[in-house]
Amino acid sequence: MKIEPIQDLEQRRIVFSKCKRGLFKKATELSILCGADTAIVVFSPQGNIVHSFGSPSVDSIINRFLSQNPRVNPQYLPHEASRHGATMAALRRELHGVENQLKAEKKREKVLDVAHKKSDDYINGLSRDELLQLKGKLEALKRDVEARSKELQKEAAAASSSSSSMSDANGPPAEETDDETDTYHSP
Repeated sequence: MKIEPIQDLEQRRIVFSKCKRGLFKKATELSILCGADTAIVVFSPQGNIVHSFGSPSVDSIINRFLSQNPRVNPQYLPHEASRHGATMAALRRELHGVENQLKAEKKREKVLDVAHKKSDDYINGLSRDELLQLKGKLEALKRDVEARSKELQKEAAAASSSSSSMSDANGPPAEETDDETDTYHSP
């Protein structure tokens, strides 16, 4: 196959775009698989747009090239590759967990929709007397829940006060002075 410039401008743009993507993909593979630092700068056929790719970054590679400084630590790349692999594995696990949570939430939503529809159907099928009985039971349930809530609040307050009285055993609390500087002194 003979390689020569493509005359059709639209076809030239399409080939440029595809080859640029392929070139960047190969540079990424080279960087990951071999631990090589890579940088590619491509100017569009019109010359007004610059496309670049770099691993770790285009700037760091160009600065290193221009200053001709070798890599300081040759052990960096295997460590970086293993860190990259560990990061990707962690991200995959996190994604899998989020996907599972989303599935569970969708399933729960469906169950709640079915339950809501069934409760609507049940309530709509009740007579006036049955609705009044249900209302009384719900009011009793509400009173029971409020009473239990108050009990739990009292228990929490008692636990809180007992823990603060234990701290009182460690010494008296600091006293506030009447100074405008709001300083505290212990006796």
